[in-house]
Amino acid sequence: MEQQNKVRKPKLEPEGQIAFLRGKGVAFKRMGEADAMRYLSRESYLFATYAYRTLFPRRVGGAHDGEYVNLDFGDLVDLERLDRDLRTALLPLTLDAEHLAKQRVLDEVATRPAEDGHSIVRDYMASLPHDERSRREEEISRLQRDEYSGDLQRHYAAEMPIWVLLELSSFGTVADVYRFCANRWGDRHMLREHYLLKSAKGVRNACAHSSAIINGFGSASHGAHPAPYALTVALRDAGFSKSSRESMMRNPRLQQIASLLFLHRRMAEGTALAGEASAVLRSLANDIRSVLSVTHPDASAKASMEFLAELVDCWF
Repeated sequence: MEQQNKVRKPKLEPEGQIAFLRGKGVAFKRMGEADAMRYLSRESYLFATYAYRTLFPRRVGGAHDGEYVNLDFGDLVDLERLDRDLRTALLPLTLDAEHLAKQRVLDEVATRPAEDGHSIVRDYMASLPHDERSRREEEISRLQRDEYSGDLQRHYAAEMPIWVLLELSSFGTVADVYRFCANRWGDRHMLREHYLLKSAKGVRNACAHSSAIINGFGSASHGAHPAPYALTVALRDAGFSKSSRESMMRNPRLQQIASLLFLHRRMAEGTALAGEASAVLRSLANDIRSVLSVTHPDASAKASMEFLAELVDCWF
């Protein structure tokens, strides 16, 4: 309790929020204080908007120690809106990836004589550890009273074919079924896509919950696991240097987004979904460059955003 009291911060009235930002070195040249107060009252809130301060350097020493350098409130607004545009662009891609993963599994089941659509569900559930199987069963059982999936769950509760299991499952379960099928059929391509699907799930969760994404593009946000080999090769073939690949893929958020873009490009090739994604992502790349023309984040954040725009140019 004593520790909690030390970090407790007071509630700030609108005027106090502006004063707080001024004390952190935030300027109000691009957006005046009255408009900033209106923005924080009508369009967003301090905690969300101030999150993008992490992309700017801070002064060290002197009378202004700890204040942010070259940070205007308008920069925070531009980055927050860009982040919203990023989430709006990426969320449909994650939904496409989930849909196409289901399609791939069901197409394989339909064309494999040894598969009847029911035994694969029994075998999948039997392959799970007891606790994990219980969680899967509970996940589906909870849908009994769901307005959208309840009828389907109740109708197939006794014996569920694979097409129903996939329809009732969360993204995580769909990815896990994909892994099971890859191993069942000895399909290495599917197995590699499974790992990309896990990254897509992370992006989907961030987008669906309106989590800030861009604020993790700064120099302090590194520590991802090594990028999947297929993604590394794809980035190399797209013309990114080894140093650029290694630097960008150390950022876990960039790695997840790049994995999603690569997966969507791979799975949606030749479909209408590919064209729809291209149009949205190209607009996003233009938005990124437009924001960077007026804001001045630290070198790492700028490089991360430029990388994302270039990746769209290369793949879409």
